[in-house]
Amino acid sequence: MTSDVREVVPALARTALFGDLDAHVLDRLARMVKRVSFPANALIFQKGDPSRCLYVIERGCVKLVASSAQGREVALNLLGVGEIFGEIALVDGGGRTADAVACEPVRLLALERRDLIPFLEASPEITLRMLVTLARRVRWISDTFEDAAFLSLPVRLAKRLIFLDRHFGLKGSTGRRLAISLPQQELANHLNVARETVNRLLQEWREAGLIEIDRGVFVLKDIERLAQIAQSA
Repeated sequence: MTSDVREVVPALARTALFGDLDAHVLDRLARMVKRVSFPANALIFQKGDPSRCLYVIERGCVKLVASSAQGREVALNLLGVGEIFGEIALVDGGGRTADAVACEPVRLLALERRDLIPFLEASPEITLRMLVTLARRVRWISDTFEDAAFLSLPVRLAKRLIFLDRHFGLKGSTGRRLAISLPQQELANHLNVARETVNRLLQEWREAGLIEIDRGVFVLKDIERLAQIAQSA
């Protein structure tokens, strides 16, 4: 087994899609992988591009965004180490459904469609997991649209911060520190509101001791109170 394959196997095993597979199956899958890297802010693929690969994030984080013809951007999701993306277009062979952008320098494991589809056809267990992964993504999108339609901004913002803490949070001396820098404009884009609106609410929460922002990085100082706000719908 080459050093690259030895490194790729545990990276695949960390994913919900490929985790707990037999070691021989993981080894066979790892040999199909191509490692690719992108610098911060690089466009990995664009909406409508041909869907040649499914990606696993080995290092860094990636955002999925929708852009209007006028250049307005809405962040659909933020993904970290061990998460996959590109699976929707991969399965149906259609074009990409959103843009994928590197939030910071990233290293990805690319599985090409021409290799992965025969693998799925021969592996009912993986095919079922793929369907579950797709169903979870659809549920997440549905929940996001419902939140935007029915929940107040404080509830949506609290839910978003708790979501980010679940995926990127680290224990710090003054609270839960997110391991990514999140510009307020991106947060506003995700919530589909003006940056000034989000800024005012964040300032209120800073004064109330719920959060702190340290050089662009959020520190959640009172996670319990944020959870209460998130559940107050």
